[in-house]
Amino acid sequence: MVVINRKTSLIILLFLCAMGCTNGRGMKVTIMPALDKRLKEVHSIPVHVGVFIEPSLRQLSQEERQTDMIVGIHHYVFPIGEPLAKNIEEMTKTVFNKVTILNGLPSHEIVEKDELGGVLTVRLRESKLELIVEDSVWRAIGKHDLSIQASFLDKNLNTIFDEELTVEGKNLDVIDFETEGGWWKTAGPKYGPAVEDAIEKIVFLLAQKLLVSRKPLINK
Repeated sequence: MVVINRKTSLIILLFLCAMGCTNGRGMKVTIMPALDKRLKEVHSIPVHVGVFIEPSLRQLSQEERQTDMIVGIHHYVFPIGEPLAKNIEEMTKTVFNKVTILNGLPSHEIVEKDELGGVLTVRLRESKLELIVEDSVWRAIGKHDLSIQASFLDKNLNTIFDEELTVEGKNLDVIDFETEGGWWKTAGPKYGPAVEDAIEKIVFLLAQKLLVSRKPLINK
């Protein structure tokens, strides 16, 4: 009977994970952000707004690879764009009483045709992921630096604000000592909540900017 010690098992596991990575199969990270609870108390602005989110943001998907003696070798795929875009859309439907999702950049013709009182455009500036494993305490830290460029225009396409919004999402994932890190070695640390945290923060920040800018829309 062949006895395989812990060190040998780890080497075999690392080898198998490496083979999986070379085949290009990444583990898709689940990202399910929620709207900030404070938005439920907001009284919607009585304005019909068009929302255009650039395709590069909607389609954003990031791949990250991580090699560590504890977690092994992992290839992660973070589908950031779709949940971020949906969260922005959901937020605008809470802030305004009517929202139309635009398929292209706004023009005077589109504004008049759809009878829009304002237009919001959003594009990606930066999305940076940092995956950290602290071996001494067996914990993983996920960090997500996220920034977008948001432009808010009135019905005449005059700029109300055009700003870069930046946040940092974080998440701490601690190993379960009873399993000796078994699930970390196969599935890896949970980094999805760090991305969710960044999305939730930046969408709420954008909502605050929109709520503060309501007067120019209502008064026109």
